[in-house]
Amino acid sequence: MRVTLLIASREYLENVKTKGFWIGVLLVPIVFFIIFHVSSRLATATPTRYYLLIDQSGQYAESVDIAIRREHQRRVMQDFMRYLQENRTDLSGTALSREPATQLDQLIDDFGNDEVATLDEWLSNGGLDFALQMSRAYLRPDAPAFTEPRPQFIAAPLPAELDVSAPAQTIVDTLRPYLNGERRLQVNGEAVSLFALILIPGQVDADIVRPATLQRVIVDGGGPRGVQYWASNLTDTRLPNAIQTSINNAIRQQEYTSRGIDITQVRDVQRTRLPLSRLDPGKAAGSEEVSLADTFRQWAPMGFVYLIFISLMQSVQYLLSNTIEEKSNRIIEVLLASVTPGELMMGKLLGIGATGITTILAWIVSFFAFLQLYQTVETVMMVQVLDVLLSSDLIPRFVFYYLCCYALYAGIFLAIGSLCNTLKEAQSLMMPLMMVLVIPILTMSFIAQDPNGTLARVMSWIPLFTPFTMMNRAAAQPPMFDVVGTTLLLVFTTIAVLWLSGRVFRQGILRTGQPPRIIELWRMMRRRSSRS
Repeated sequence: MRVTLLIASREYLENVKTKGFWIGVLLVPIVFFIIFHVSSRLATATPTRYYLLIDQSGQYAESVDIAIRREHQRRVMQDFMRYLQENRTDLSGTALSREPATQLDQLIDDFGNDEVATLDEWLSNGGLDFALQMSRAYLRPDAPAFTEPRPQFIAAPLPAELDVSAPAQTIVDTLRPYLNGERRLQVNGEAVSLFALILIPGQVDADIVRPATLQRVIVDGGGPRGVQYWASNLTDTRLPNAIQTSINNAIRQQEYTSRGIDITQVRDVQRTRLPLSRLDPGKAAGSEEVSLADTFRQWAPMGFVYLIFISLMQSVQYLLSNTIEEKSNRIIEVLLASVTPGELMMGKLLGIGATGITTILAWIVSFFAFLQLYQTVETVMMVQVLDVLLSSDLIPRFVFYYLCCYALYAGIFLAIGSLCNTLKEAQSLMMPLMMVLVIPILTMSFIAQDPNGTLARVMSWIPLFTPFTMMNRAAAQPPMFDVVGTTLLLVFTTIAVLWLSGRVFRQGILRTGQPPRIIELWRMMRRRSSRS
């Protein structure tokens, strides 16, 4: 045992002393922190987009304008809620179940589905000025002033050569160079790109879809109908969605008026709703309501599965590279003069395993340091979610499944490394195993959605998938039969794999030439096992 620990210590120090190891370890949290910081700033960094509005019908320009102003007010409200939660007196009291965006969506939903009414209500209550006045008592004395986000969509002046009374196709042909970026618009003496063209033809009302004409529209198909939205950017759908909703609301209001329906009563009906309470039967009486933390806990095992996968990939790479390098350099022959192959194999497993644990601990320490140094609304929520995870049984399960997964796959990869003289030879043997490792990652989201379904239960009983699948099912309280049965199967399989890998390691570590085929490998294990 002493010799095994000495070998493990050598393997461990040989890896952790290198700069490349710590660069690789710290690269993951650094990238995570950068992505977290940048993603929270991208919303405000979106460039200003200029559009042209041509309403030949003369009916819907106001609705488009209201839709664009509403989109800006939505951003103002969302940014202000974030500002209020970050700078209020008691930041630790942030409600975990009510994120800023969720609160904003709930506020808009309370006003109904009419964006025009939503904007009118917000402005009639004083808008941002009223919100600032009401929140002043809840802000910290050193809170910075709130900076209103700049408008992201601004109407640009029409080009001089454009005839707005021309046919729709003529207008599009005239503005196509601007839309394609070949020409630029002049706004306040500055050349800017045209983001979108909103063209409302004069006879647009003829394209209104009603239940009586829906079948005809489906049969006819054809060219562009209704409001035409021209833009090269196909990913930013905020502007077309807002315009479409606002114009449709305006059309529905006209329909209500033409049919003699009181729009006030319609809005009252639209605001009438019955709340849905999500309850968990497994929680104590009086606290059954499902919170964001409970929802996060159900999806947290996916993060642990990723962590197992990433750490495993790093560890087995060390095992392969170290074993093949020592074999090709004849260092193995020197080591085997002093130790047995079994001691050498177990020392490598323990040393590289300790390296993987060091990697995970470094990530955890970096995460805690991030939570302490970078305090925002999101990190406060992370702390509360972390408290939920620490009070659950997910951490002990993660430790168990990580150790079993490492021992299972490390034994296989170490046997592969003992049979190969170069990394190129190892790659051909590794490919089938890598394909097996990818399967739990590809099916991870499906198992999380149906943790006790047929797919999850079948994969749980396949030893190579058991650590990933059972970790993924951990938050769903799988049947005790699955927990106990798969645990016994996993432990037995891990012991068997290590035993067989030891036989292969003893024969392959001094082997030269081409790696053996599967049949030769099977004969090798049988021949060796029969001698022992």
